[in-house]
Amino acid sequence: MRFLCLHGKGTSGRIFKSQTATFRKLLPDTYEFDFVNGPFSDGPAAGIDLFHPPPYYKLYEHLTLESLQQGYKWLLAYINENGPYDAVMCFSQGCSMASSLLLYNQSLYPNSPPLFKAAIFICGGVPLDVLASLGVEVTAEARDLDRSSKVALQQQASTEAILRNGRERWGSGLNDYSTYQTEGFDKRGMVFGIDVARIPRQMKIQIPTVHVYGAKDPRFPASITMAQFCDETVRRTFDHGGGHEIPRKRDVSKTIAELVEWCVLMATEGE
Repeated sequence: MRFLCLHGKGTSGRIFKSQTATFRKLLPDTYEFDFVNGPFSDGPAAGIDLFHPPPYYKLYEHLTLESLQQGYKWLLAYINENGPYDAVMCFSQGCSMASSLLLYNQSLYPNSPPLFKAAIFICGGVPLDVLASLGVEVTAEARDLDRSSKVALQQQASTEAILRNGRERWGSGLNDYSTYQTEGFDKRGMVFGIDVARIPRQMKIQIPTVHVYGAKDPRFPASITMAQFCDETVRRTFDHGGGHEIPRKRDVSKTIAELVEWCVLMATEGE
C-alpha cells in the first residue's frame, strides 16, 4: 500500500513525516509513505519554526481557483512520474488540494477510476470556492466562519501563543461545537452554513475516507464540512480532542493507526 503524503502550508514533507511518526510506527511494514515537498517556497506556518528548521513549502501559491489549478498540474505530474499511489494522506493545505482534486476529477470523469483508492484527511477542508464552482450554495455565514476561523488559527498557533500558553493555547474554538459533534447538524439541517442535505451522492467523494480533527481546532468547521462531502457508507471520523495538530499520545496514535488500517481494508476489499 503506497501513500502519497501532502503536508500543510508552511511546513514540508520532512515535517509531516515527523508529525505522523508515532502512529505510523503502529502500521504494517508493508505500508510505504512518500512525503513530498510542495513546489513553492514559503515562510513557516504559525509556530512551526519553534520546532522545525527551514526550508518550508506550500502546495499552491494562493487560495484561489487559479492557484489550485496550477497546484493540480504539479501534483498530477508528480503522480505520473512517481506513482501509482494507492492512497493519499494529508494535513491542512494538503487536504484542501487532495479533496478538491478528487471532487473535480470525479465530476469531470465520472466513469474513470478515482485518483486514489483511499484518503486520510487530517485537520483540513475543501476550499469554499471549489464547492461554489461545483454548484454548492455557499452562504455568507459559511464564508464569514471560514475567514474568522483562519484568523483564529493564526492567533492560537502563533509563536507568541505557544510561548505564553503552551498546550493551553488551543481554546474551545470559535463556538460551542457540541451539537455538531453529537448530531452533525444544526436545527436548520445545515452544517456550518452549508446545506448538506442537498448534496447529491454523485458529488461526494466515493472512496473510503478517514477524517481526523480536533474540536479545539479553530478550523474544526472546515473538517466537519469536508466530511459531509465524502460517502458516509465508507467514511470514519475521529476527534482527537486537541487543536490544529496531530497529537502523539498513545491512545490517539493507536486509534489513528486503526482507522488507517480500516480504510486500507475497505479500499482493498475484493481485490
